[in-house]
Amino acid sequence: MAIQVEGIILKSFDYGEKHKIIKILTPTLGVVGVFVSNGNKTNTKKSALVQPLTCAHFHLKNSNNPSSNLYYLSNGDVENYFLDLKMDYEKVTYFYCMAEIILKGLSETESSNYIYKILKQILVLAEEGRAAMYLLNLIFQLKMLSVLGLKPILDCCAICGTKTNIVLLSVNQGGLVCSNCVYLNEPVLIDANLIPIVRALDKIDLEHFPEIELEEKWLQPIEKFLEAYYDNYSGLHLKARQFLKDIT
Repeated sequence: MAIQVEGIILKSFDYGEKHKIIKILTPTLGVVGVFVSNGNKTNTKKSALVQPLTCAHFHLKNSNNPSSNLYYLSNGDVENYFLDLKMDYEKVTYFYCMAEIILKGLSETESSNYIYKILKQILVLAEEGRAAMYLLNLIFQLKMLSVLGLKPILDCCAICGTKTNIVLLSVNQGGLVCSNCVYLNEPVLIDANLIPIVRALDKIDLEHFPEIELEEKWLQPIEKFLEAYYDNYSGLHLKARQFLKDIT
């Protein structure tokens, strides 16, 4: 049975000397593994369909082996090579960080359409130069927390429920904390001044992305908060994060 599906290649690795297996994020099937016969041959149509950070329309076939969960690539057509992103090592590393969160965190197909739209919109925005990949990566991580069921409470105090006298966004408490509930030794990563920015980035519409300019000094605490929050609650050990630290 033939299947036609749009997808973004998240990962690619060799299978023997000639072949490839790719991991594709799709809007309807979630993340699927695809066997690409002779995928290691260069200067062929298939060589473009095994490169991570590529959006394409894939024509797939089910495996004849009932115990295999791999599809087989029949053919396909590239929609976007994202060549400008591929030429920038730092931007590619940000992509791998987002891809790793998807590969390790997406367990069901019901959220794949939402995640697919987010990732594709982010890549298009970065390719067009409308936003820095650093900022887009933070937005992606914030939006993925909802998918992972880990979204911090951002509309009231996580402890008492009040919406007044909010003083910080706490990793330990899983959301906003008011002045009456804050611990004396609570480490402050996100104070009251940065909370509106976090809320705005969480709710931002990527399809109608506004022109925004945020200095890196405002974003660095948000990056540290997200790193600590993912470490505390997600159980995802992101290898790409260390690469980002090494190159930035």
